[in-house]
Amino acid sequence: MRGVYQTKDGGPYVFPSVKMARQMLFDDPEWEHEYPASHLGEAEFRDLSARLLFGDESQTVREKRLASMQALGGSGACHMGARFLRKHYEPYKSDPERNVYIPAESWVNHPNVFHDAGFKTIDLPYYSSSTHSFDFDSFNEALIKAPSQSIIVLQVCGNNPTGCDPSTEQWQRLAHTFQAKQHFAFLDLSYPGFVSGSVAKDCMPIRIFDEVEIPLLVAATYGKMLGLYGERVGYLCLSLPTAEAAARSEQQMKLLARAETGAQPRFGARLVSNILGTPRLKAQWEEDIKRLAEDLADRRKKLKIELLRGNSEHDWDFVTSQAGMFLYTSFKREQVTQLRAEHAVYLQDTGRLSIAGLNEHNIAHVAESMEKVSGQQNC
Repeated sequence: MRGVYQTKDGGPYVFPSVKMARQMLFDDPEWEHEYPASHLGEAEFRDLSARLLFGDESQTVREKRLASMQALGGSGACHMGARFLRKHYEPYKSDPERNVYIPAESWVNHPNVFHDAGFKTIDLPYYSSSTHSFDFDSFNEALIKAPSQSIIVLQVCGNNPTGCDPSTEQWQRLAHTFQAKQHFAFLDLSYPGFVSGSVAKDCMPIRIFDEVEIPLLVAATYGKMLGLYGERVGYLCLSLPTAEAAARSEQQMKLLARAETGAQPRFGARLVSNILGTPRLKAQWEEDIKRLAEDLADRRKKLKIELLRGNSEHDWDFVTSQAGMFLYTSFKREQVTQLRAEHAVYLQDTGRLSIAGLNEHNIAHVAESMEKVSGQQNC
């Protein structure tokens, strides 16, 4: 099951706000197909993205201490961020053998991105299979033990694959650890709004880290939060101590972009700018996101209800304690294989199930199949 939000009938979903933004663009007689003015992408897109993620009150944004660029989706943003750090983050320039630290349960492409950029990686303990939740104590202890000024990769919200995020208090405690160890936060933002129904609320970890001036980079995508999967609309930003340092960093970002992709695509970026920059469209989008989050939560509840219809003694409470697009079943590889071969239910090898792929036509079958394999061995 792919990580793509679908209708209850299993079809593609287009946000109403995106339809409005698209029509607004098509109705603009001045719209043309020239190159963007900069290899960094559309300036309005980058400015609006910064304010969305960090908030209008962010001193970093107000003082122009963000270096930013458009990127080709979330993968592209992570890739360009990793390449930038490989070339310019001094602790790793002076010691190229240092590890980048990635949660053991993270997006499957994270290690690939950093290996491709020339980094070595090491896993951090993140998820407790016994409690089906984020293991704060083990994670925080690992951060304390990591060498100072290490690059730490974290997902901001809606963790893929676990659906388990730190609480607000835990984020604040993690920020204290980052400060004490002078770690660099590499923040992956893919699912804002999918957890709480509010993009601003789900971006809270970025703002907690920003307020205490932890060095950070955000690699974000509009693929999920606007359904622009195929438009490859990504955003990369880096916080710097001064506006001058941000300007110098953007010059280096231009060189990276020129060598890899050249000009950034404009269509998706214009859709985002139309939505974020037009009050009525932004209000519609906020309502779209709220409804999407409510729908995902409703699908979780329905899955749990169906699971409880079975006679298994398995504890399914974690189905609704996790949040966002994914459910982390902790099924073993053998159980995942059994689901595929005997029931035509497709989970990732990790045991990740896409809540977004559940609908009224398949949810009972998925639940029955999960209930059957859950009794084959402890999971």
